[in-house]
Amino acid sequence: MRFSFEVKEADLLGRVGILKVGGKTLETPCLLPVIHPVSQVVPADQMKAMGFCGLMTNSFIISSRRREETIRQGIHNAVGFDGVLMTDSGGYQVLEYGDIGANYREVASFQARIGSDLAVTLDKPTGYPQTRIAAKETVEYSLKNAVSTLGEYGSSDTTWLGPIQGGLYFDLVSKSSASLFKAGFEFLALGSPVQVMKNYMFADLVRMIVAARRPLPYSVPLHLFGAGHPLTMALAVALGCDTFDSASYILFARNGRYMSRDGILRVNEMKFLPCSCAACTRTSMRDLREMEEQERTRVIATHNLYVLKEEVESCKEAIAEGRLWDLVEEKSMTHPLLRDAFVEYSRHRVIFAESTPLLKERGLMIRSNLDMERPELVNVEKRLRGVCTRTSSTATLIAKWDSVPMKRNKPREIGSDKPDCYRIHPIFGTYPMELDFVYPFTQMVLAGCTGRIVSPGRAARNLKELGYKMVKACQNPRKGSRLRLKNRQSQRDVSPSLGAS
Repeated sequence: MRFSFEVKEADLLGRVGILKVGGKTLETPCLLPVIHPVSQVVPADQMKAMGFCGLMTNSFIISSRRREETIRQGIHNAVGFDGVLMTDSGGYQVLEYGDIGANYREVASFQARIGSDLAVTLDKPTGYPQTRIAAKETVEYSLKNAVSTLGEYGSSDTTWLGPIQGGLYFDLVSKSSASLFKAGFEFLALGSPVQVMKNYMFADLVRMIVAARRPLPYSVPLHLFGAGHPLTMALAVALGCDTFDSASYILFARNGRYMSRDGILRVNEMKFLPCSCAACTRTSMRDLREMEEQERTRVIATHNLYVLKEEVESCKEAIAEGRLWDLVEEKSMTHPLLRDAFVEYSRHRVIFAESTPLLKERGLMIRSNLDMERPELVNVEKRLRGVCTRTSSTATLIAKWDSVPMKRNKPREIGSDKPDCYRIHPIFGTYPMELDFVYPFTQMVLAGCTGRIVSPGRAARNLKELGYKMVKACQNPRKGSRLRLKNRQSQRDVSPSLGAS
């Protein structure tokens, strides 16, 4: 099989996966740094040593400046890299400079001849700002070229990516995505986000990715063009983007812009080097400023690559630990417009719930009311419907809630049958006490400012509506009650059961 994608870990729409193409393997999420095919500031073999198993380069530039040599040697030998190589069609040049005078057949034939592992069909990026008529034209042009390319070169050893266009016309983005998948593309790429991100339109970026991702089956990987910013990577991963490309590491370096986990710094304004990567530990702030421009660019570019690599690995670890939401939220606090993007992101919690695990090894941290939009809570609310069923004529309501589960045995009150026992959760409201041992009812920590206020009186009325003749409220089971607390640590290995008695 020439191309395959297997998901190993998942959280929200983010996933750690294995992408196999042409006998080579990429672990996703994965950043493909863009290299210049003629002049490499950071050599490709050095990037391989840093842990980058895939790179991207531009087939239009290669064809213009090293065509015959690259056809003879092959793209991997020409750039000195034996990992996965992805080539762009020249669409970005169309966006920057206008028509490049190429047709889909010339572009596809060249990419196949030089041995690209992954290649983008000839497209016309929508860009920003753009009229709807012009945006629709880019969608139709890109789709026509994509379908023709797949029909004529689909049997080659190259895996073709279908470029999604439409810009900020989200219905066009969805239509483009659905049409490319229907045409037979196994791997899609979302175009035109660069100018949106340059203008800090992060909420619109969320809408773009959702519009592209929604029509696609979960098994189809999605590439995001030009996404090389440390603050937006976790957001894009959580929205279902699996691979990225970017030349930001070198473009920023040429302007003296130094990446950090919290944003971008300017070298001429810095007093310290707040990083311990291999590039920064070998120099000092003073030395960096006194370097020749070419050498300074190389050092900053190398540092930027380390930061981006660390961001990718942080996303993978967050997915594996089930805390991708937390990572995205932490990133959102670095800029007000990123916070707006997180608010927009939370509005799509229902689609995240489908791929979010029902059980996790880590408890939930509810730090703000926005955290109450977490997809884990959506799953609980769905499962909670219909659970509150009456098995006795009486009910005991424990009004006080904390994160320590109650003992599973229901209390037996003198002179009565065994009552059904309920607690009041600050998020879920009234729930059967036995669910204390079901994730995440007591496997969470809430900040004091979060949660919904459900009064014992309101909860008791809700229970009486279920048909209970008597509801006995118990504010504190530790005093004057036969309800007992049991240490949560000793109960971790006990399988919860609603029928336990």
